[in-house]
Amino acid sequence: MSAQRFEDRFREAHELWAAAAWAFSVGVLLVYRPPYWPLMTIVVAGLALARLKAVKELYAFRASLSLSRLRTISLQKLILRSRRLRKDREILSLGRGFDWSQKHIETARQVLNRNAEELPDVPQFIKNQAARLERLPKGKRTLVDQAIAAAIKGVLPENTRPILDSDIGSPWIHGLGVAEEKEVGIPLSALPGHTLITGTTRAGKTRLFEAITAQIIDMGSALIVIDPKKDIDWVSMLNTMCLKTGRKFLYFDPAQPHKSVRLQPLQNWNNISEPATRIGQLVDADGSFAAFAWKTLFRVHRALIAAGERPTIRNTKRYVQLGVEGLAERVLEIHFAKKHGPDWDRDLRNLPSTGKQAMTRLDRIILMYMDEGDSDDTIDGIISMVRHSKEHYSKMVQVLEPILEMLGSDEIGDLLSPDPMDTSDTRPIYDMRKVIDEKAVLYIGLDALSNKIIASAIGSILLADLASTLGSIYNFSSPSDAYLFVDETAEVANDQLLQILNKGGGAGMKCFLAMQAIADLTVRLGSKDKCEQVLANLNNLISLRVRSIETARYVSDMFGEVMARTLNVSYSSGSESSASFTEFRANTSRSLDTSATSLVPPELLGRLPPLHYFAFAAGRGMFKGVIEFIEAERVSP
Repeated sequence: MSAQRFEDRFREAHELWAAAAWAFSVGVLLVYRPPYWPLMTIVVAGLALARLKAVKELYAFRASLSLSRLRTISLQKLILRSRRLRKDREILSLGRGFDWSQKHIETARQVLNRNAEELPDVPQFIKNQAARLERLPKGKRTLVDQAIAAAIKGVLPENTRPILDSDIGSPWIHGLGVAEEKEVGIPLSALPGHTLITGTTRAGKTRLFEAITAQIIDMGSALIVIDPKKDIDWVSMLNTMCLKTGRKFLYFDPAQPHKSVRLQPLQNWNNISEPATRIGQLVDADGSFAAFAWKTLFRVHRALIAAGERPTIRNTKRYVQLGVEGLAERVLEIHFAKKHGPDWDRDLRNLPSTGKQAMTRLDRIILMYMDEGDSDDTIDGIISMVRHSKEHYSKMVQVLEPILEMLGSDEIGDLLSPDPMDTSDTRPIYDMRKVIDEKAVLYIGLDALSNKIIASAIGSILLADLASTLGSIYNFSSPSDAYLFVDETAEVANDQLLQILNKGGGAGMKCFLAMQAIADLTVRLGSKDKCEQVLANLNNLISLRVRSIETARYVSDMFGEVMARTLNVSYSSGSESSASFTEFRANTSRSLDTSATSLVPPELLGRLPPLHYFAFAAGRGMFKGVIEFIEAERVSP
């Protein structure tokens, strides 16, 4: 279908009659042998073959619409192909597909405008036998069953089967260009622009993640996976790939703490206020309550650092809930020891602790600090907390205590606030900077199905740690080679994720974010403007089947519009009864109209079978592809 020629792919095969006529002509030439008959026979036979070739292409196209293709690949073959494509074409493999263009949407419109009975299909008896054999294990098939399977395989092309009533989606969409199939993928140079993956439940997002992350592990890059729902098959594939390549696999799972590594989400920060911001952003409060919670966290963390202790969620929880008197005393003692020497408290040791003049040691130290006229922001802040009304303080920090209780208690507290001095706990301790520096593979399963609130909080605070790490790399180090994969992005998205997308590319981070619907992200971030900010930083798009109308329209708009051609045929007839009863007139007219249409209409996105997708890469490459299901030995962590 060129720009000058439009073809109805569902017309009658008129070339068949022409081929028959030319073939008959060959027979006539062979019988009568006129002058120059050998040359004439060759020419006529060539014309017959040309017509037959057109007939074959037409019927092959129609047959391709009525078949479902089975796409499987071994893990070893996937890796070998990925290495070849990275070397020869510098792309990350996304299976097989074809460039989607104007001619494909024109044909798709022809299919959509026809009734189901007008479309080609495999005979029903073949479909019935194929469905029966699919349900029957190979070990239980009789000789007759095996003969039927061989016969069906002989009729159908390799790796295909009839479309069954139980199939999901419309396989004919890929059939529009199956004859043009090739190996497709995203250019490696486009990956720092980050990638959005959309798809409804069971559309194949995790299988796509498996195929991409297997290649990234083979590349030797650092990989961080955040998976709220925790897909066991994905975990097994990552572990298998790490064993094959000798990579370090780290597994974090609040539901299985005995198998999990320990992570310190407050380990990395460039500014002393960052740990307070990471916890404060998780607080479900606004206005003065949120401001008071942040101020409390900031003063506690600043005092902990002054006391020589690194902030963790657990020690933050302890001082917020039980009071900061002990911490304030330690900070003041360090201050006076530096100022007056080790015997600075000699005069305080023998003062009465009972009676009318009795004062606590902390009160005396605070009074001494104020009498000497010293000024220190950290000490001033912690003294202010000590002297604050206990009743008012307990009311204001009520919004802060639940998140500290969730993340700083029991087994989760052990996982997120590891104690390196505890020799009885041999589980490894990591943070995001260490993962990237060691080029490790970190899988974070959040177990959102069991506890959505805690899963969301853990994911958000770990993303904040990663954002800070990337900021440090950007400012003080050379860019890293790291990838971030987030499934169900709306479960963990926060302002730090936006910063990672916006500035993480400069630190070497390439992100893949998956979601079911854009509306989920809007609800999570609290505004459509913030959602637009996230989407604006995702330059590549892979869309599997989507059910959200808003998401389908967004994806369709990303692919843009083309001028599609439509062939209109009109018929008219009438009788010329005034001249003669037997006379009549008839007219047939054809017109070729053009109209603007979406290159990938929303209705196609809602009909994709599992593992099928449309992709838009690097601002120019648009293709329709199929993910291959990886057949591999799976090793649990």
